Amino acid sequence: MGIDNITQGKLTELFKYKSSSKDVQAIIERGFVAAKFKKGKALFIGINPSFPLGSINESFQYDIDKAIIDYPRHYKAFGELLIGTKYENDWSYIDLFQYRETDQNKINLFFKNDIQFIVEQLKLSHSLISAINPEIIIVCNSRAANFFGIDKFEKDNKHENIWFGYEFIFDEQFGLDIIKDKHSESIIESLNDVLINTPILFTSTLAYMSRFDKRRINWQVKKIGNSIK
Repeated sequence: MGIDNITQGKLTELFKYKSSSKDVQAIIERGFVAAKFKKGKALFIGINPSFPLGSINESFQYDIDKAIIDYPRHYKAFGELLIGTKYENDWSYIDLFQYRETDQNKINLFFKNDIQFIVEQLKLSHSLISAINPEIIIVCNSRAANFFGIDKFEKDNKHENIWFGYEFIFDEQFGLDIIKDKHSESIIESLNDVLINTPILFTSTLAYMSRFDKRRINWQVKKIGNSIK
């Protein structure tokens, strides 16, 4: 069974979940949207697919290459950011979550009573990230960055906001973070899935990024790419 079929099956089961919150349940009933599996040495990671006005409740997977043509405002920007780098034609994309909602603040609705629904999507997404096995990851959403462990903190002698729970070191030569370990309370279950030594760039959403920021990121990606043989 192919990866896309496995992903479809897992999401179909997961989205049978019933929430006690009417607002959360309404989001779940919209269905899921997930990118079809695509290998790429550079991987862009977003937060979740939107639910534009006029959308209908349905679940589906989509082809990234076709999305570049059909939805250039969003997907064309990824390739443009990599122009002149070794990854220009060798990139992929994935969202951490597959529920459909335009207002990204509404993820907070899940945190009170539906946290496991969120965790199971994160586990699935991480397994796909590991299967893609990128040379470099570009997390192009500040909310998505939160789930990598970069913002974990200690409160009352206990770590919180762990999620993937990665431990990072900052590479001063290239100006990005490198995964070096994971927290003991990480939701990542298999050591084989841990992305040790993978460089990660944490950025804002590309659509709202200035041309100066895009130029800087292009320079960083080119430099780190040239250093990886």
